[in-house]
Parts: sequence; structure tokens; C-alpha cells
Amino acid sequence: MLDWNKKEAPVLGLLGSGGGLGYLAGGVSGYPADTFWISEAARGSWDNEYVEDIAGDNEGNIYVASIRYNAGGNGYKGNSIVKHAVDGTVSWQKVNYKTTSPYPLEVKCISAEADGDHIYYSGQGDAGMFVTKTNKSDGTVDWRRQLGSVTPNNIPSSIVMGSGGNPIVIARMTTTSDSQGYFSLNESDGTTDWDISVKKTSGTTTANNSTTHAKVDSSGNIHSLVWGDTGHPNYYNAIVKHKSSGVLQSISDYKTSSSAEDYFGDVAVDSSGNKYVAYRYNTGSGNNKVGLMKVNSSDVIQWQKGIDSAPNYISPEQVEVMPEDAGIIMRIDDRQNQGDSGDAKSTFVRFDTSGNVVWKRQFGISGTNVQGSVGKMRLNRNGNIIFNTNHNTGGLTYTVVAQLPADGSLTGNHTVGSRTYEWAANTRLSFSTQTGFSKQGSSIFSGETNNNNNIAYDSNITTVNNVQTFTKGDVD
Repeated sequence: MLDWNKKEAPVLGLLGSGGGLGYLAGGVSGYPADTFWISEAARGSWDNEYVEDIAGDNEGNIYVASIRYNAGGNGYKGNSIVKHAVDGTVSWQKVNYKTTSPYPLEVKCISAEADGDHIYYSGQGDAGMFVTKTNKSDGTVDWRRQLGSVTPNNIPSSIVMGSGGNPIVIARMTTTSDSQGYFSLNESDGTTDWDISVKKTSGTTTANNSTTHAKVDSSGNIHSLVWGDTGHPNYYNAIVKHKSSGVLQSISDYKTSSSAEDYFGDVAVDSSGNKYVAYRYNTGSGNNKVGLMKVNSSDVIQWQKGIDSAPNYISPEQVEVMPEDAGIIMRIDDRQNQGDSGDAKSTFVRFDTSGNVVWKRQFGISGTNVQGSVGKMRLNRNGNIIFNTNHNTGGLTYTVVAQLPADGSLTGNHTVGSRTYEWAANTRLSFSTQTGFSKQGSSIFSGETNNNNNIAYDSNITTVNNVQTFTKGDVD
């Protein structure tokens, strides 16, 4: 049973009640019905903007985190946070940039309180890794903290709301032997509640996973992924489970026989504790094999469904469980006609909990690379798809945010300003049963307790408003 009083609902998929497919667009979940739309923005002032992450709340608002190049005209990277209302209109945009050296700020991940008043975002910077608490209403900052030492090489990959309303930041920490760090922060002032890590038991080659969103279940357990090798390119991927207190519960390793391209893109968890992992591997012949794996609450593999012979380079991105365990939606970086004049797409696949494909859709612009490897996908309050991406046209990079139906409907061409986007059936990729991954008998990873710095961040940061012009088109 979900705790509706939590500031962010356990990320089993999305908040909501009701059943079947109809509630996804129709608001039978108790929330108003969604409209569907695509929003696009050119860079406006300064240089290009590149999306990184996305989050939603129970008001239907969507928050987008991006890196802004030449922010403020200082020649360095800054942060852009945009709030979209439920209908896709822009409520506000805030661009933060440093006014003194060291300058660069690169936001990487964002999370929103489902029913509360704040969002949290984290990133890397030359002044150290940061996490920021911001008001939803107007984008003003409550606090900003530096986690770890002053280095640009500590990189957060995910931020999620814990069961007590506490933001939890997950990051690769080069300053603690390339471990994967977990910081639970006090929501009031950003100080540390607990600070732990997972790392290789031998060596320092725990790698950074940039595609994943950690998940929190209805009991407050935290589910995440870790990636590492025992000598390149012999990669291991592990599913990690912590209690809400930060106590490590389990680490389960998986690999294929070749393991040269083994990679877990993301993990999601359903109401029974089953986990769904987006994966890829390569046998050395042909392109990547990409798919979805289900493991039970004991991390035993139940099935693997994947693409055996991809016609192009593909790679796994995010995966989310729908409300009421109605299905699983996976995003794939689908580089069709790969190249500068290519036709890259974001492909979305919906599975049922037995691994059967319900539908396959692709999103993009004919003849244009609409990147599937940038930005993130999540599900909104009704379980519909929200995601962000970029494309480059005429030397300008455009940021794209979309809200699309989880029942796969409304396919066709949709106009946004002078451009035509497609939300169409994907007939190129077919899925079948695979057996590439196996669970290992022991783990190459272990957990430990840390004592990293947590201090107020450099205050020499300026905020400016609304530097982009957004164009929205309806999907109907």
C-alpha cells in the first residue's frame, strides 16, 4: 500500500489508483486527465542548452534540468531549470551561473516532492559537487550544499526522494576510491543524515552510470545499480538494495559470457518487489543486444526479452513501472541511419509483467537526429510518459520536452511551430527470449560508511530569468 502523505510517492511507477489502460489518459487515478503535447525551444541568449533530467509532481507540473553553455556570457557552463505546467506552458525558467572562478556548473539530475513545495537538483562543478533545494512556485533557492571535496570529478547520477521526505543523492565519488556514494540529506538545511558507498572490493574502477534513476519502494527501500570491471572490458553490473536508514540489504551481480559491452541502463521495481532492468550486451558479432530483464524480490532472473539483431546502434536508457503494475515502459536510444545526417529516435516499448510487448513507438523528426541518449524519461502522476531530448538543426541546438500517452495512442505527425514530429509505430525492432545474463554467485562490490564533507556551497552564483522562447504543439 502506498503512503499518500509522503512528499514523493514510492517510485514503483507513478502515483495513482484505478486499473486497466483507460485511466492513464483519463484521470481515473483521481487526478485530472492529461493533455498531450510537445514543447521546443531554441537556445535564446548565450550558447546552446543540453537537457539532462526531468521530474514531475502530483499537480502535473514538469521540471526540466539542463546544462546551459556560456551561461551569463561568462564562457562557462551553468544550470537551467524550467518549470512546465500540466498543459506544457512554461511557468518559469531559472539559469544559475558562477560569477567568480572556478566557474563551471553542470546539473545532472533533478527530483520533485510529489505533494510538497520543493524540487532538488544536483550536479558537478569545479567548486565541487552540489545539491540545491528550490521552491516550486518561483524557482528561488532555499539552500545549496557542497558534497565531498573541491573537485569537478565527483558526478551525481540520480537524486530521489526518500520515504521520510529526505533527498538522496547517488554519485560516483573519485575522492573515495571511485566508489558510488549515497548521501541522505536533511530536507530543512541539507546537512547529512547518512553517507555510505558501494565500491569494488578490490581496485578502484567502479564506473559512472549516467542513464539510471534510483527508485524507492513502498517500504522505503532504495533500489539502484552499480557498474564496474575486473580488468577492462570484463564488466559486471549489480542491483543494489538499501534500507531507508542506509543499511545495505543486498548486492547481486550479473554478467554475460562475453561481458565486453555489458551494461544496465536503469532499474524499476513493482509493488511485489520484482525488479525490471534495462540492459545491453555484445557477443562480438553485430550490434548491441538490448532488452529488459525481470528479477524477483530475491534477485533471481525470471525472464529476459531482447532484440537479437538490431539494424543499427541501440542502447538502453530508462525503465519505469506503471501504476497498479499495469506494465513497464522502457526507453531506447535508437540511432537509425546513424551519422551526421542520420535519423536518430527515442524508441519506447511497453511490456506487460510477463515480458510480452504491448506496443513499440518511436519519437523524432524525419531526417534529423533527435537524440535518444540525452535527457531522461519518467512517468507522470497518471502514468503517462514525460521525457526530454535535444536535436541540432541549422547549427542551433533545440531542447524538447514532451508528454505522451502510455497506452501508445495518438500516433501520427504532430506540428510544433514550423517542425513536424512523429510519434509512430516502430516496426524495426523485434523482441524475443534471451538468456545472455546470469546471476553471479558472489559480488565484486561491497558497502562501507563514509564521512564526506558537506558544507555550504560557493555563494557567488547569479540567477537570471526566462532566457528561452518555447513553442508548444498539441498531440491529439
